[in-house]
Amino acid sequence: MKDSRVRGEPARPALLETRQNDGIPKYVQLAAIIKDKIIGKEYAANQQIPTEEQLCQEYQVSRITVREAVNRLVQDNLLTRKQGKGTYVVPQKLRRDIAKVYSFTHDMEQLGLRPSSTVLDQRVEVADAELRARLKLSESDDRVTRIRRLRKANGAPILVETTILPVHLCPRLVEEDLENRSLYQILTEQYGLFPYTAEETYEPVILRPADAKLLECRPRRPQAAFAIERIAYLENGTPIEYTRSLARGDRMTLGITMLADKADFRRRVGV
Repeated sequence: MKDSRVRGEPARPALLETRQNDGIPKYVQLAAIIKDKIIGKEYAANQQIPTEEQLCQEYQVSRITVREAVNRLVQDNLLTRKQGKGTYVVPQKLRRDIAKVYSFTHDMEQLGLRPSSTVLDQRVEVADAELRARLKLSESDDRVTRIRRLRKANGAPILVETTILPVHLCPRLVEEDLENRSLYQILTEQYGLFPYTAEETYEPVILRPADAKLLECRPRRPQAAFAIERIAYLENGTPIEYTRSLARGDRMTLGITMLADKADFRRRVGV
C-alpha cells in the first residue's frame, strides 16, 4: 500500500494498533508510552503533557482510555494534575538505591565473585488468590510475569529464585533477556519503576529433592537452606515485586549491620 502521508510529516504512532490483540489493555499500553517519554526526557520535569484531546487524536483512542492511562501515572507519582491548567511531569526525587541493597549481581561483584544466571522459567500467568492479595491486584489486572532463575557465583549454584511482577506495570518483561540483564535495571530504565522499600522474611528449611538437585547438593542427604521472601514497593506503596528464594545454607550466610537510623543488609558467600 502506498504511503499517503505528506513528505516530512511524522508517522502516526502504531504501537496501540500493532499490539491491541495481545491481551494488554489500551490504557496500559498508552501509559507505558507516556512513561517511556518521561524516562527518555521527551517530556521534561515540570513540562505539561499533551491534552486529553491531543492524546486521543495522536493515538486514536477514547477519552476514557486516556484518562485511565493518566490516572495510572498520577498514582505512580510520574504525573500531577493542576486544576485549570493541565497535567504536568513530576520532578523525580532521589531514591534510595534498593537495587544495590537487594541485587544478587551487585553483592557478588562486591565480594569479588563472578555472578551469572540461568533462566529456568519465564512466562505470563493468571495470579491465584494468594498472589493477588500479596501484590494487591484487582480482578481486571490479575496477570503476572513469573521468572524463575538459578543464580550462581563463579559457576557454583547459590540460589533458586522465583520473582513475580504485575504485567500491567511492566507489560513486556516476559520478552526480556534476564540471563544477561539486571531485572531492576530493566524496571528503572525501561518502565520508570523505582523499588523504594521492601519487606523480607527468612526461614530455615530443608530443600526438596528437585531444588537440591538444581543447587547441586549432595544426593540422598538432607540439605539445609534459607527460604527468603520479599515484597518490594514503589514510593506510593504499590507492590512491584514478590520474590521467593531458596539459598544453600552451606554456601551463604546473611548479615545485617545496624546503625542508629539504618540497617545494612549483606549476603556472604563461600564457593
